Amino acid sequence: MLVVFGSRRSFDQAEGRQLSQLAKTKVLTFESDLNSQIALVLQMTRSPAVKRYMTTPAAQGMLENAIEDFKSYQNSFLSKSSFWVNDKDLLFYSNCEPVYKIDPSDESQYWYRMTLLGETDYNFNINYNSQLKTTNLWINAVVKNDFSVPVGIAGTGIPLDGFFDSLFADLENDITMFFFNDKLEVTGTTDKQVLENKTSVTAFLPELNDFQTLLLTDSSITIPAKKGIYVVYNVPSVGWHLVIFKPYSFGYIFSSILTGVAIFLVIVTAFIIIVFNSFILRILSSVSKVVSQTKVEASTQTEIIKNVKDTVMSNLGSIDALGNLMSKQAGTISTSQKHISELIEQITAMNALRVDSIQSTKSLEDSSQNGAAHLEEMQMQIDNLTSCAEKLNSANDLIAAVTDQTALVAINAAIEAAHAGNQGAGFAVVAKEIRKLAEKSRAQEQDVSAVIEEMSEMVTSMANCVTSVESAFEEIVDNCSKVGLNFSQMSSSIELQGKIGQSVGTNLDEIINSVQQTSSQFSKMRGENEDISHKITTADASAKSLVSSAEKVMKKLS
Repeated sequence: MLVVFGSRRSFDQAEGRQLSQLAKTKVLTFESDLNSQIALVLQMTRSPAVKRYMTTPAAQGMLENAIEDFKSYQNSFLSKSSFWVNDKDLLFYSNCEPVYKIDPSDESQYWYRMTLLGETDYNFNINYNSQLKTTNLWINAVVKNDFSVPVGIAGTGIPLDGFFDSLFADLENDITMFFFNDKLEVTGTTDKQVLENKTSVTAFLPELNDFQTLLLTDSSITIPAKKGIYVVYNVPSVGWHLVIFKPYSFGYIFSSILTGVAIFLVIVTAFIIIVFNSFILRILSSVSKVVSQTKVEASTQTEIIKNVKDTVMSNLGSIDALGNLMSKQAGTISTSQKHISELIEQITAMNALRVDSIQSTKSLEDSSQNGAAHLEEMQMQIDNLTSCAEKLNSANDLIAAVTDQTALVAINAAIEAAHAGNQGAGFAVVAKEIRKLAEKSRAQEQDVSAVIEEMSEMVTSMANCVTSVESAFEEIVDNCSKVGLNFSQMSSSIELQGKIGQSVGTNLDEIINSVQQTSSQFSKMRGENEDISHKITTADASAKSLVSSAEKVMKKLS
């Protein structure tokens, strides 16, 4: 079994390295061939004539110019063919000829929308095109207009005959290789029927069913299995994976260098066992004498161990006393804990009082601000009242002037009446002026009445403001009283906390005394342990005697 195991391990290491190198070479070859085709397809989608045609396919001359570019590119493809379809008329052109119209709702034509609306500039798919009657590795690339908006698809189909054949041509007969996608469908092999049917890779390599979580790795991985060794390699350019399998052969046992070394080791081991058996009898005879002497010394060790046991039992008594002290301490600590809980409750109550005091203080501040606002408003009303008084004075001055002029006109009218006699026309004019002056006096009198009324309202408003200020300051007084009461209660709580703190201090003093007693007990135990140490020293001397006996045995063996 050792030989088989060593041979299998050697096989896994050696073949794993070779298969990993082979997988890397195959992937590089595949990507090199594929990248050249991808580069040509992407260059074709960026052709100005192709972009203009895809943007406005119905414009005159656009199709003819695009066909010239398509023909020049398709001669460089492996299949010597190209295809395209624009998103306007959805006509599928193959080799510059319209073949059929794309139906995006058709599940078999899923690749169209997947490519046009995808996040990448191109993608791959292997399928059978029923209109073209061929199965290819299709490279589908997006054509975008000058504003980076997708307007169509162009690409080429790589024939599976010949493209994969060159990759599989130089494989050894016992090596199996497949390309597969994330759905575990075979995407690369020499059998076209397998590709068209999208057969699972596990159908050919059933052991991989036990390692499905490892198959989609993003790096190279080696999988030793029962039937052989597998190497899985990532193909990032197309989102595929490559698996290479080589079966394990028992013939490898005899071809491995390790096998010869293992057989040699088996022979040497057998020889060593025979020689060892010849010496073991001599060793047993010497050991029997040593055992007799050891038995006597062991009895001495037994007596020492008995003394140690008695000392340990004595220590147990001290430990019991220590346990009683600890119990007492536990009770004291429990009492302290209760007091501390009460203290916490008091602190919580005091905190609530403090919060209430803060709220009352805030209310006090708001009330003060309210009173200040009312006072400011009252000041404004007083200012307005002063202005109205000034208006009243102006009106009174005007009334006085009008009165003076009215008197003067009356005098003049009297003079004219005296001189005119029957000629009373002048008197009529004067009388008219007097009437006008009377009307003006009446209007001013009305203004004065309005002003006086406005002043009356302002006085009333001032009275209300004074009342509001009085109420605000009354509220301030109430809040101050509440704050005083709260702080009084807080003082009482603090006094109670002080008493609880004193009780906690007393309990802590009891704990300190208990600790001192515990220290005394440990001092006593220290002395007893020193006695144990002395007895252990005696046991050590006996052990040295046993070692000396062992050395005698070794001398006899040599």
